[in-house]
Amino acid sequence: MPFGQEIRREFMLRDGSVFLNHGAYGCIPRCVHDRQISYLAEIETHPDIWFRYKVKKYIQLARNKVAGFMGINTDDIYLLTNVTKAINTVLKSFPLCKSNAILLTSLSYYGVKLTSYATVARLDGAKTYEIDISFPIYSDISIIQKYEDFLLAHPDVKLAVVDHITSPTSVVLPVKHITEVCHRYGVAVVIDGAHVPGQLKVDIQDIDADFYTGTLHKWLYCPRGCAFIWTNPKRHHTWFKPLVTSMFDKNTLHEAFAHEGTRDDTPFICATDGVDFYNRIGGIDKIVSYNSTLLSKGTSYLVKLWGTETLAIPKSMEAPCMRLLHLPFIPGFSDNLVTGALNVFEGKNFELKKLILDRFDVLTAITIVDGKLMIRLSANVYNTMDDFIKLGGAILTLTARKSTK
Repeated sequence: MPFGQEIRREFMLRDGSVFLNHGAYGCIPRCVHDRQISYLAEIETHPDIWFRYKVKKYIQLARNKVAGFMGINTDDIYLLTNVTKAINTVLKSFPLCKSNAILLTSLSYYGVKLTSYATVARLDGAKTYEIDISFPIYSDISIIQKYEDFLLAHPDVKLAVVDHITSPTSVVLPVKHITEVCHRYGVAVVIDGAHVPGQLKVDIQDIDADFYTGTLHKWLYCPRGCAFIWTNPKRHHTWFKPLVTSMFDKNTLHEAFAHEGTRDDTPFICATDGVDFYNRIGGIDKIVSYNSTLLSKGTSYLVKLWGTETLAIPKSMEAPCMRLLHLPFIPGFSDNLVTGALNVFEGKNFELKKLILDRFDVLTAITIVDGKLMIRLSANVYNTMDDFIKLGGAILTLTARKSTK
């Protein structure tokens, strides 16, 4: 099926809406949604049979499918609801001491930052550090050097959370080289690959981090509440445990993760269907080629229309399906911005996003970078150039507004 308007019929997006924020919660096709509904109906035909006999087999099939897609061994992965939970699991299981520190960056996801600060707060003397990554970025070598310099000066760092693709700014970081630097200083590494599955070709085993976690409901068309974490078999950590201690705590680690108690496991089970749909419509080469080509064309159009520019990073560090660019001055929003990490559900960026949605039925992600409003665009197979044209006109209309009220 041709991408664009025709394949949009395979999704359930409302007519007339412009959806350029696939990177937030994803968007599942109708066939995967129908499959999930059929499983939910199956549960109700006999809940005991489902939970006691069927669910284990279904989850195993899903783990096999996800592991095969990601090119890793089934024995080394566990399915969790999201990357936030995966990173919470690592940080809160990690044997942190009072004199230890966790290392993040200024570009780390806000929820991960909160998790780290909450984790170290339980131990007097434990710290969270953030490596400052500002723009422009001229090369990935400069990022690697920042880690080298920081770890040399801070031997108390014992665990680092490294984004593969930064969430608010869509920067692809050189995770393999960063991991090598961290390990040289005795620092364990968990890679936050929330945006990677379905967007980047990646050799997880070659990166050689201690843990790698990725979301399946963003770019891989799986139901929301579906992610995985990979544990490096060469660096088996006996301290790694589920956050929830269940009746399966004394069983195998896979059983302990898979059976935390009564819950809806259909998002995990339908990972099989999401991966199948992804492959059926063309796989990573065809999908990413369409998305990145459309995104480059749409971004160029908006830069020219608005008289702005994209985020100052090398091409090699751009995510293929997400792009960040400066917004033109919008009265009432572009002035008096609060900088720093903000909850995505508050602040002027959130207010502007809601205004664009309510007035024009156009959805994008708005963020604040280095004190300036920027827009993060996500393109997927159901998008067309017309979506970017509608977005461009909506923003131009707002630049002429004298009041936001």
